[in-house]
Amino acid sequence: MHRRSFLGTALAGVLPTGLGSNVNEAWPAIDPVVLQGGISPRGICIAYNGKSSPESAAALELEKFLKQMTGTAPLLFDASVQELQIGRGATFHVGRTISTTRLISSGKIKDPAEKDSEAYLVQTVSAPGPKQLVFLGGTGIATLYAVYHYLQRHCGVGCFADGDHVPQRTLIPVDGIDIFAQPRFKERMHQSLCTYWYAVPWWRWEDWQKYLDWALKNRYNIISLQCNPGEDIVWHKTWNKFGVDVADGSYSGPPYGIYSAIKYGIAPPLPAAWREGQSELTQKIIHYARARGMRTLVPFVPGIVPPEFHRVYPDAPTFKLTWLGPSHVQQYLLPSSTLYHDVGKAFLEEYLSLYGTDHLYWLETYLECSVIGDDRLQREVRRDIAAANFQIVDELDPQATGFIEGWSYLDRPEIWTPALVKESLDKLPMNRIRIIDFWERYRLYEEMDYWWRRPWHFGAIRVFGYSTYLFGNLPLMEQQFRQIAKDPRADQCVGFSSLEETLGDNYFCFQFLAKLGWNPAETSLRSFTREYALQRFGSAAAPSMIAVLEELLARTYRDDEQLAFPLYWKRLGTSEASIIPRHSAAHMYIPSLRRALERALTAKLALAENPLALHDLNDIARKYLAELFSFHLIAMNAAFEESRETRFEQEAVVIHKIMTFIESLLSHDDYYWLSPSILKARTLPGAPADIDRRVRDILTLWAGAIVDYACRDYYELVEGYYRPRVQAYVRKLGEDLHKGQRVLNRVTYDGKLVREYEAIEKKWVNEGFPLVERKPDPQRVIATVEEILKEFPCSGNDAR
Repeated sequence: MHRRSFLGTALAGVLPTGLGSNVNEAWPAIDPVVLQGGISPRGICIAYNGKSSPESAAALELEKFLKQMTGTAPLLFDASVQELQIGRGATFHVGRTISTTRLISSGKIKDPAEKDSEAYLVQTVSAPGPKQLVFLGGTGIATLYAVYHYLQRHCGVGCFADGDHVPQRTLIPVDGIDIFAQPRFKERMHQSLCTYWYAVPWWRWEDWQKYLDWALKNRYNIISLQCNPGEDIVWHKTWNKFGVDVADGSYSGPPYGIYSAIKYGIAPPLPAAWREGQSELTQKIIHYARARGMRTLVPFVPGIVPPEFHRVYPDAPTFKLTWLGPSHVQQYLLPSSTLYHDVGKAFLEEYLSLYGTDHLYWLETYLECSVIGDDRLQREVRRDIAAANFQIVDELDPQATGFIEGWSYLDRPEIWTPALVKESLDKLPMNRIRIIDFWERYRLYEEMDYWWRRPWHFGAIRVFGYSTYLFGNLPLMEQQFRQIAKDPRADQCVGFSSLEETLGDNYFCFQFLAKLGWNPAETSLRSFTREYALQRFGSAAAPSMIAVLEELLARTYRDDEQLAFPLYWKRLGTSEASIIPRHSAAHMYIPSLRRALERALTAKLALAENPLALHDLNDIARKYLAELFSFHLIAMNAAFEESRETRFEQEAVVIHKIMTFIESLLSHDDYYWLSPSILKARTLPGAPADIDRRVRDILTLWAGAIVDYACRDYYELVEGYYRPRVQAYVRKLGEDLHKGQRVLNRVTYDGKLVREYEAIEKKWVNEGFPLVERKPDPQRVIATVEEILKEFPCSGNDAR
């Protein structure tokens, strides 16, 4: 079972929400959320702790946002050595300054560190004289959280994956502020190794900085960096120490070789300049995160050996393992061998010398791989690998904590029985590991007796490589967090991990997930919806957009992403695009999505000036069109089977119109273009000559190994790859209909359609397309949505 296949086991149904919430469940009024009073920024001095890197960052962030809101920057004062003399205006104390220490001693504020190391407060000091506002966390990163909480809650700032929404105002709130927050889940991790394929492979430093800032604004404190490309240069140096000179042409080329099981042999080469450039980028990422109090993980020690290895070590104890199947088998060192230990230790020594450590380490479990061998070998290597990895880690870092992905156990349940899992875990120190209960839809922690009292993370995969559309059973998600938070058997659930395979989509879902992952008692789906609308769309558009979000919550956000993907992403007429039952119910979603678009358009003047709102309008409109596509595709197929040629032609025309509108929506905004990714990739140090092709291939053919897994709506992808395949399907079906065929599956029997699909795919990947040079005009999405609603009425039956 692989993530690239549909995963069959999921929790069914929509469960009730609101268990134990201390949040008002009624919809509150709109106006009071952003305090209107305050003081001019000209009268504000931000006094901060310059000895703390995170608290210095917090002060700079506060200054930046206040300037963006008002056009005027407040004063900054390093109060770590000299106490600020309070002036006539207002002092914003950020972090553990001399003044905040004095305020704690006097009892005017309480130290949040007494509650939790990441608890924080934002509090107006009640005292005669000039106004004072304190931002203080138990640790530096918590002070940064305090600043963001204040900006979002009291200034109306919104912080999202696709950008910040910063409202304009003249006065800054200072009176009556009383915020206190502490986490339920102390460790909150984001990112998975798959992002290095499907989201970040072509990112430059500024992209990574935006992502890390988003993670901080949403109170994540760990970035996974699992299988990061910064390890490639380390492995190259490590093998040289053992006399193995690995050629650039042996490595898998970018971005394929991220995962250790395909480190070699996929689309080479991996140029030395690329390894060096990615190492420098990884150093920047880790330094930036660490300077703000975030932690990162050190990669696991897998044991895979390069092709040149056996020429130097012909008798080394190895076994065979594969991820992609028999065509790509790799050799791994036995975890019980001395050579595994020595090579692994050399790798970690080199990695730590280059990147340092936050004392968090991934431990190998072979994830989705198949071990080639008898049952004894299967059990032996799987049982021993994590402990062998941890032994190396412990020798180098006695403070280390090891992280284990529970996906391994979920993916190979016939091998990873509870008994074998426990046997493997018993080889590890009980309180120095974290088990990631990987997929929220399958409660593995219950099957594994809550991991036998070992510390663990509740894990969520809301996005697989193909899940880049609006979806998510948010009531169920809220229910699960609340259940774990109050379950006495889950008291060892110390963390939450958001393990997304791609980034930058479905903002409503992921903002809510981050809120729940901090502390589910702090929020509810109802209160969050209102908060999200205000912070993303502003007070003028918020009432209309709350109604939009309610429509989405009624249907779209009670959905299972496995069953909601746009059918035009797949090879129609093949098993990859089987018309599964969910799509036959497309008509149930169409009215709600239409109403959402209609309500959004009532605020179109406010939305037109907000690029984030235009993203949402674009996404909802494409979801509406995708459901219409499913509806009319099924109707066209039915007309084929019933030999109704006129009806078939009518449905084919509608499908053509739908695809035209999808292209039009995507063309308006370069946020939905692939061209910028190609242009970025070209600038990366050591980029191979065929980098353009690699950008196209990883989202489509994936070196011939995983076709159409990383589906998404990019303008160039829809125009030159998805739409031509749809046209080929409609054309082939029409030809067969005219010949008197009525068996739908027969369209693929002669192989003609599959060969045509392959020709379209290879042409797009190999030959590419002219990079989009026209200037984007995102505001045009409003007129296009109006045209869509005019063209397609609510009932799919009448959309001709």
